[in-house]
Amino acid sequence: MKLAEENDPTTDLLDEILRSGHVITDRRPPWQWCEDHIESIPYSPVPGGFQSVNSPWIREPLEALADPAVSLVSIIAAIQAGKTMTAELGSCWIAANAPGPMLWLDQTDADAKDQMENRLQVLWKQCAPIREILPRQQGTERHKLKRNSVSFLNGMTGWVLGAHSKTNLQRRSIRWLIGDETWRWPTGHMAEAEARVTAFGWLGKRFFVSQAGEVDDDTDRKFKSTDQREWCWRCPSCGTTQPWKWDNIEWSKDALGEDGWDYERVRETTEMLCECGARFQDTDRSRRELNDPRNGARYVAQNPGAAKSNVGFHWNGLCAGSWGNLAEIYLRAKASARVGDIEQLKIFWQKRLALPFTEYTEDFSIKLSDSGYPRGEITWEREGAIIGGKIRIPEEDDEPPVRLRVMTVDVQMDHFWWLITQWSPDGSSRRVDWGTAQTWEELQQTQEKYGVSSSLVGIDAGFNSYEVYQRCAEHGWVALMGDRKQTWTHRLKQRLGVGVRIKSLERFYSPKRSINIAAGKTAHMFYWSNLNIKDGLARIRRNQDPARGPTWEVPTDAFAEVENDEKKIAYLSQLEAEMRMKDGDRWQWTRIQKRPNHLLDCEAMATVFAFMLKILGRETEPEAAVD
Repeated sequence: MKLAEENDPTTDLLDEILRSGHVITDRRPPWQWCEDHIESIPYSPVPGGFQSVNSPWIREPLEALADPAVSLVSIIAAIQAGKTMTAELGSCWIAANAPGPMLWLDQTDADAKDQMENRLQVLWKQCAPIREILPRQQGTERHKLKRNSVSFLNGMTGWVLGAHSKTNLQRRSIRWLIGDETWRWPTGHMAEAEARVTAFGWLGKRFFVSQAGEVDDDTDRKFKSTDQREWCWRCPSCGTTQPWKWDNIEWSKDALGEDGWDYERVRETTEMLCECGARFQDTDRSRRELNDPRNGARYVAQNPGAAKSNVGFHWNGLCAGSWGNLAEIYLRAKASARVGDIEQLKIFWQKRLALPFTEYTEDFSIKLSDSGYPRGEITWEREGAIIGGKIRIPEEDDEPPVRLRVMTVDVQMDHFWWLITQWSPDGSSRRVDWGTAQTWEELQQTQEKYGVSSSLVGIDAGFNSYEVYQRCAEHGWVALMGDRKQTWTHRLKQRLGVGVRIKSLERFYSPKRSINIAAGKTAHMFYWSNLNIKDGLARIRRNQDPARGPTWEVPTDAFAEVENDEKKIAYLSQLEAEMRMKDGDRWQWTRIQKRPNHLLDCEAMATVFAFMLKILGRETEPEAAVD
């Protein structure tokens, strides 16, 4: 066989074929490869080429992408902190160094189209090795670059589709599965997509990036199956390596004035603290130094017992942006939550702190201070009374009055919770005492101890109703039952000369209902609006300053009270057991997880008495009917 001569075209062709089949594998870490090849990220606020020093927390996730021992990478991170960019950089490295069928999934096809046209294609064109294998915009190859797919010139195919459609999750065999913002995907679609990598065996890789969603959703469960690596910083003073925690952020309390927070002052004074007492200023320089791996910044696995093939990464907005800005966002969201809108608070936890949303007591609590009187004290010069059918503060020569002293009781299976409240004619109130009882006799003794009129004792009839009605009929107590209904119509007769006028009023409690228990025994019962009464309670709780109107007062002892693990008796903690939230198109007060709310229910029933006695509330008056 005659050898090809020098400069023979056949020799050149063989040389090209041999060289293309023997590409030396690039052993550099993917993040370093990206630094060397990505000339610009046009949609990034940081000009110029990619520099991992600006976000060092994305280095290790990119290394995991190239690690053959890793089959699952799950990232939960804050918005605007590089999580989606990590996946985009990974797509560049994949196409150039480990080509194989790749499926990128966003929530919907519209989201995927936007991702393809405005981010992925833009980035690919800024990376020389990828630019060389992109289909040409003219000629026979122009059809290989579409709005939802691309056929690279090296034979690799990439699809960018919506995860919402199950059709997009089927048929294809995928080596590289990249899922973006999986918290928005329909339940079960993550598992459906993962099945696409099965054909590639150990070569198949799943790479999910997302903000946090809800506790125990698909994204949360997937992350919990990994080693859960947390991005941490090391304190230069004490050497402790620790996560970036919201609990370590503080701002000056003098930023809170009578009219609310001075947000400029909040931003000026926000700092991050270490447990050793070291303080760090809210500056880009502080964050840059604390994020520097040379200073000890690194990932620490929180679940080291996970399968070695499953790795997870978590970082929040504290490592990437101003703590003062986050403090302002949080305080504004917290203010909205206290009046019933939890959406902004939910966004803060999910998007800024990258934590699955759950309710935290402090988020919904109302700032209180003690009113300077001891628990159990009943001497109060502002306590009102019912005298001659009217409510006023009694004078020395008045007949023994019916004091505006209310006892309310929450009934449980084998015990009771009780609360004693005093009311003033102007709507001010005091918490006198609270506790538990084991028997009905103990309740009666408590009533007598605090001098409460039987007609001002309210018993919750939601549990064991018949026995409650029996006891109410026996002692002259009042049965109360919370209801989802918002108001009840009351019709009152008014005499006008020789005629009678029927006046219709909407109230937050029902007209009195009489329940016959036995001959000569009748119980009186009222329904009350769970929403409107607890709204009213939330409003009156906000003021402890007499100069600003009726006060809501708490004894000094309440702030020293510690929860007992067996009884959970601490009054203030039970008071923060519910939040106002929307269920469909209806607002309602909902218990936060499984927090005890017995004394909160007692408070609500005490507020019912205040509305019934006309101490609180305004009544609507539609057009009156005349009979």
